[in-house]
Amino acid sequence: MFERFPHCWTPVLPLTELTSNPLATEVAGERIVLFADGEQQWHALLDHCPHRGAALSLGKVNAQGQLRCQYHGWRFDGAGRCTGVPLNDLNDAALSKIRVGALPTRQIGGALWVYTAVTDTPPEPLLPESLEGDPTLFVTYQQEWQANWTRAQENFIDFAHPPYLHEQTIGAWLHDYAERGGTARVEADETEFGMTMLSYVGSSNSGFRLDWYRPNLSVLHFGGTPYNRLNVFCIPVSENHTRVMTVRRIRQASDGPGYSRHASGTDNRILDEDRVIVQSQSGDVLSNAAEISVATDKPTLMFRRWYQALIETAID
Repeated sequence: MFERFPHCWTPVLPLTELTSNPLATEVAGERIVLFADGEQQWHALLDHCPHRGAALSLGKVNAQGQLRCQYHGWRFDGAGRCTGVPLNDLNDAALSKIRVGALPTRQIGGALWVYTAVTDTPPEPLLPESLEGDPTLFVTYQQEWQANWTRAQENFIDFAHPPYLHEQTIGAWLHDYAERGGTARVEADETEFGMTMLSYVGSSNSGFRLDWYRPNLSVLHFGGTPYNRLNVFCIPVSENHTRVMTVRRIRQASDGPGYSRHASGTDNRILDEDRVIVQSQSGDVLSNAAEISVATDKPTLMFRRWYQALIETAID
């Protein structure tokens, strides 16, 4: 389970898309079902009933806030415990032996997050300031990419591609400089949460800052406050399907529509440029050992080493 994305916190869907109860989705190749209980707290279970393997997402949430399997009516609470088996007189001891894998959940930064392991005691996610606060005071934009999530993640911590891939948009100012033989340097330092990188053009002492939070968040600093930062997630849906989601913090709910219009315009155009290239890459970032790296690839090489260690830990 979650062999190539184990023990990770990740957003799954924006809160605004939790419009069905229950709701089927997929994370890193695993089918899960999301459902809200009677107190409107969202839970995540592996999407198969332990009785005969039917999808629990085809069921219903009863008046007690439990998820009822559509096949035989078995009921489960948010912790995955079986609370009833119709037509059978099971005592508490028998019921306690029937469980569905439950994934920890959190509502953070405008999205529902899950932890990719069945556990009652997950570590708390390390968050940037730009994702703190009321989870409803955020706007999101997303695209579906037919590519491995690690390829998408590398793209967002790669400073050397904007002068060419984004020549007509955000990289226009740097294109002619690069064509004239200009150089850049990239500094990257490991941190408690992942990595901080600073990218410099020429001899400038003013660098552009980007933070990478394990496993799949890039935070681009466009100013000194949390409201001037763009959060970009690369959410693994399946091996070759990634949900790329941008998240912006807003000061008040009334700011939402304007930010959403901006995201659907600017973010869409730039992400479209990225998407075409990333979808042309095969496999994950470890698929081809013959790929050649240079100095400006330091952040992506650090990411690759972390990803290799993550997979090896899962195997062990």
